[in-house]
Amino acid sequence: MLAMRFTRLKLTGIAGGIALALASATSYAAPQDEQSAVVDFSGYWQRNDQPFMQFLPPPNGQGPLREHPVQKRSAGDNKPFIGDWKDPLLQPGAAQVIKDKAYRQIVDREEILPAHSLCWPAGVPGALRLREPMQFLQELNLITIIYQRDHTTRRILLNQREHTKNLKPSWYGESIGYYDGDTLVVDTIGVDDRSTVDWYGTPHTTEIHVIERYRMVDNGQRLQVTFTVDDPKTFTKPWTAIVNYRRMAQQFDEIVCAENNKNASTGQDYPVPTAAKADF
Repeated sequence: MLAMRFTRLKLTGIAGGIALALASATSYAAPQDEQSAVVDFSGYWQRNDQPFMQFLPPPNGQGPLREHPVQKRSAGDNKPFIGDWKDPLLQPGAAQVIKDKAYRQIVDREEILPAHSLCWPAGVPGALRLREPMQFLQELNLITIIYQRDHTTRRILLNQREHTKNLKPSWYGESIGYYDGDTLVVDTIGVDDRSTVDWYGTPHTTEIHVIERYRMVDNGQRLQVTFTVDDPKTFTKPWTAIVNYRRMAQQFDEIVCAENNKNASTGQDYPVPTAAKADF
């Protein structure tokens, strides 16, 4: 499928009631008529070659954390990703995390790999920074996203009217979604705080709340995702960013991540057990 395709789905009974409930339970207006056009997002998608695979700022309003001005990257260099810890977007604790990592990478010349390179799932919105492809598997009541990176899986529930109470945090949290015209809106909470937000290693808490809006453009050849992040304990205000994907014809490669002894939260090695005295 190379062009944008719309499918007419008859929302009756339980499905129709859920669609109406979603319209009243979220801040976005879900379609309220019985006939709703659903865009077919299925297939393989890969991030476009945006400047160093960063999150792009929105046309207006608060954008994502910026790169530190002294650490300007150019095409082909191997400089580490350093966030601007002086950015007023960051709460003091998060700013200190970014500053500490910058010191270790610039002064101590220490390589701190992103969590997904250490076999940890990328989380939300961390998965949006992955350069490797993803696949959309689309059903009436469920969308499954598979990421080539270690073949992790994320599920978006289309038949659930509100989030689960007393939700236990998990790597990708709980995502519920609905169609708003030609846009898929995904609301995610309950994301485990071991994942990071971006290439700078920005932390987040389990209170993070992410709203993603997926929309196909360029006659179905490009997938644009506009997302908003709200985590009052990490950021001073909600912020919005944009990423773009291009449609792929080929399927996944087999990417199996080998576990190691580094802690993805700190970038440091786990303690190696040592015996207090010789066994013999």
